[in-house]
Amino acid sequence: MKSKLTLRALAALASTALVVSGLSAGLITPAQAATKSTVTMLVPADITSLNSGTSDGNTSYNAIVGSLTGMGFSYYDSDPKLVMNTKFGTMKIVKKAAKDFQIQYTVAKGQQWSDGTPIDAVDLLLSHVVAADEYSKSAGLGDTSDANTKPAFDSVSYNSTYGQNVVGLPKLSADKMSLTVKFKKPLPDWELLAPGPSPVHTLSLIADGKTKLQSASVNAAAKAKFLKDFTSKNTARLKKMGEIWTKGYDVTKVDETTNPLLLVSNGGFIVSKFTAGASMTLVRNPKYNSGPAMAKKNPIKTVVLKIIKDNTASVQALRNGDIDVYFNTLPTGNDRLTLEALPNVTVFTKAGGNYSHLDLRTDAAFGETDTYAGPFAGNGQRAKDLRRAFLLATPRQQLVDTVIKPVNKDATPANTWLDFPGSTSYNAITAGSGANAIYNEGTQADRTAKALALVKKYFPTASADNPVVKIKFVHAQTSVRNALAALIKAETKKAGFDVETFPQADLFGSRSNSNATYDVLMYGFGLGSLSQANGASIYKSDGSNNVFGWNDSKMDEIMRSLENDVLTPKEITAKRTAADKIFIDNSWGLPLYFNPTISAWNKDLKGIDPAPLGNNITWNFWKWSY
Repeated sequence: MKSKLTLRALAALASTALVVSGLSAGLITPAQAATKSTVTMLVPADITSLNSGTSDGNTSYNAIVGSLTGMGFSYYDSDPKLVMNTKFGTMKIVKKAAKDFQIQYTVAKGQQWSDGTPIDAVDLLLSHVVAADEYSKSAGLGDTSDANTKPAFDSVSYNSTYGQNVVGLPKLSADKMSLTVKFKKPLPDWELLAPGPSPVHTLSLIADGKTKLQSASVNAAAKAKFLKDFTSKNTARLKKMGEIWTKGYDVTKVDETTNPLLLVSNGGFIVSKFTAGASMTLVRNPKYNSGPAMAKKNPIKTVVLKIIKDNTASVQALRNGDIDVYFNTLPTGNDRLTLEALPNVTVFTKAGGNYSHLDLRTDAAFGETDTYAGPFAGNGQRAKDLRRAFLLATPRQQLVDTVIKPVNKDATPANTWLDFPGSTSYNAITAGSGANAIYNEGTQADRTAKALALVKKYFPTASADNPVVKIKFVHAQTSVRNALAALIKAETKKAGFDVETFPQADLFGSRSNSNATYDVLMYGFGLGSLSQANGASIYKSDGSNNVFGWNDSKMDEIMRSLENDVLTPKEITAKRTAADKIFIDNSWGLPLYFNPTISAWNKDLKGIDPAPLGNNITWNFWKWSY
């Protein structure tokens, strides 16, 4: 799934650091090796990049690598609670005036990148480059508001709270260990704006044509050169670095021929080997001290990310001991029963921050140049009616009964993706938006009949026997998604829709999710943070996760307020309700259900503590041991 499509972008700069690590030799060790120092973890889709901050690299699967190889100012635990990582550094508000809000970020002394280069606040400056819209424009790197042109740093963090409110350049302290950032006004969720560290000396060195690790003095000079380029807005040099940042970390293999400068880390592990479609091996970073200390008794020395796209095969791999850790954000009842029957395996089921949704395209994705002219195009009454008809005929309760209830018997269809069932505001939002009245009242047969009546306004001969509205429906090629798509196809046919499904083995790597060829998309989002601005990157016309062409000026206004204004809980609920009403009125799509997540792991492996947000399994790698 897409990350900051998993809403990780809402954590602003937490996602902008390079996902990189130091090169070292290492062999894939079987999960049940006698040394018991290797953890082999399932990854159910391709790893494509070591930088999950780019438009193409922004998937939750790439982010798994980043969680093992990079540490910053904070992380979410399993509660979930935002934990301040004081091993890396601290942050504090140093000025809070109506038009002058300043935060100081201080990097703890004594930290090193995996190549031995000291970490300081200069390493935080790349976050400004890839998130500050005005900097990109003034430095000649591209106007991030221009949907037809990609900036030199093709970052998902533009058009965010940070970029909309930051003032000028961040200021370094005399010792270069602190960075003070000024904003236009006090901001909500300010702790989530913390810049992520990046080994900027390596970016500078690669731009100079270097292909090997360098000496301490050369690295120091390279970092100083980056700082000069940043401060002077050296367009030529920055564009060169932008090209590397955007495409240079895309990988199909990592071996002895890989430029080690692409692989410098401050996390617990460093990438050693990678073969696309097969596995990635990471080994301990001996210089790691940017986060909690690693376990001392029987510690993990190697992590293998094993790519297995077929769920049946991944369960079998756990049974056979070929993997130690399994997780599934869209399990079936059979998955649960099979896993619970396995010997020597711990099984953990929990409602997570993942939810499935159906999205109807109205235009090309923001930032793409293709065009969309399908039946749902635009915001005219005809398009709205046809969209409403398709959604009315989507059998949500049947989807939940078939797929989710066998795993979670209390599951119900979700009626908003701006809040969670059980929260104090969920009922208020869904009642006020109109979702309940439209999509939950009556039987599915009633709703499908209403859908057919809407279709007949424009296609009088439409019927279950004569489905005339042709729809192209794209989704991931998994057994669960295939089953869901078949149910939707069968019911919407009764409303006059002729649905052709296009299951994709790699929905995001192929960019099928943003391809204007398709009218309907189905997949899941995973929340990366709990913030006031949840959903903004999806709903905004220029949002990094709005790949459906949705565009409504009133929605933009509400989302920007949620991103930028300090609001009371009552005000937040009111704005989310208003936003959801716009969404429902436009018939842009429907949330389907919140996914129950199943994790299972080798009972000999200690410290696994599945979390509902972000990097569900890897968030506390330092506690793992045998």
